[in-house]
Amino acid sequence: MLGAGTQSNPYIISTPQDLNDIRNNLTAYYELANDIDMSSFGNFIPIGKVSPYFRGYLDGKGYKIKNLTINETTGYVGLFGYIANDSSYIRNLGLEDCNISGGTVSNWCGAISGALNHGIIENCYASGAVTGKYMVGGLVGQFPYGTIKNSYANVNVTGFARVGGLIGYSTSVNSIVENCYANGITVHTETGTAYPAGGLIGDAVAITVTNSFWDIQSSGLTYSEGGTGKTTAEMKTQSTYVGWDFNSVWGFNNDYPYLQVFGLPVAPPKVVSISLTSHSLPITSTINTNKKVYKVTESILSRVNAYLNKEKRTERNVSTYSLSLHTSVLKSNRTVRNSTQNVNTYILPIFSSSQRHSKKIEELLSYIKPIQARTDVLYPLNTNVYNAYLNVLENRSMASYTLNTSQINTIENPSIVEVIE
Repeated sequence: MLGAGTQSNPYIISTPQDLNDIRNNLTAYYELANDIDMSSFGNFIPIGKVSPYFRGYLDGKGYKIKNLTINETTGYVGLFGYIANDSSYIRNLGLEDCNISGGTVSNWCGAISGALNHGIIENCYASGAVTGKYMVGGLVGQFPYGTIKNSYANVNVTGFARVGGLIGYSTSVNSIVENCYANGITVHTETGTAYPAGGLIGDAVAITVTNSFWDIQSSGLTYSEGGTGKTTAEMKTQSTYVGWDFNSVWGFNNDYPYLQVFGLPVAPPKVVSISLTSHSLPITSTINTNKKVYKVTESILSRVNAYLNKEKRTERNVSTYSLSLHTSVLKSNRTVRNSTQNVNTYILPIFSSSQRHSKKIEELLSYIKPIQARTDVLYPLNTNVYNAYLNVLENRSMASYTLNTSQINTIENPSIVEVIE
């Protein structure tokens, strides 16, 4: 915690733990540096709940302590349990959405202090809830001595008896309330009216109240030991607050007065219900739905039957015959004589081989049933007849046949033999 705790150099409170550490020095000076959210701190033990009590000084500087939770069953219950010094002060401090509980056992319960016995609370406010048994108030439970001024409480206060919107119980004319108001709900559970609840002050032996008010409608109470009850509309009218300083202390914005040190309060959003009647004719909409229909189209193709009688590769022997060669030989001798002699010559047969290559059409794969083909071929290939029968629904198919022809050449090889004698 920064600072020295003196009036000129106070301790600076900026975290929940800093706030909790005030109990370590109950006579020092303290200031808030920012708003402090206590929602994650857990149960907060009141500062100065038992002796030694708080005798120090706290200036909130217009900042707020939010979501403070205190749950005790004994002693003085509040942010400060007991304040006991004439010069002590709590000022410029807001307690927002606090939950202070002394249960049904503890007495002296208040948001800022369970008891204020000497000292001053000024320019402060509290909102939330405070519960306890006896002497339960929105700001202070028991108020024996001191001053509370320019402050207000918007707290739901519940107790058994001596329950007040601002102060639970006062015992002295030296308890001074000046320019304050309360507008929370105040409830007491005591049977009978020995110690009735009060809209501003629950019960008092003596107290001095000046220019202070409570809302009789929001509190549900028309009784208080001090102050003046007003309707909600009057509480939200500036002229009600005679003698108040609206130049430097209080502000007004057509609602309950607010303290300028905290700035203009942000009003919660208002929910307004508006009934609208529509006079337009009903709009009729016709929707035509086009569904996609998936049909299975089956292509039925009668089987194409083609029969192929194929003469496979055949080797044939072709014999050629050549007539005998007749040769005349003239022979000269010493004696001339003519003779004729026949000479026979033989030529080996000329072999000719013929080969035919044909393409064979196998089963064709085409998203149809197998195609069978039959082709009749006569040798020699002079005339080819093809018969094909095809029934088609949707898909067309084409069958082709290619014929390779072969040529046969016959070569005659004449030979001449000369015989010379």
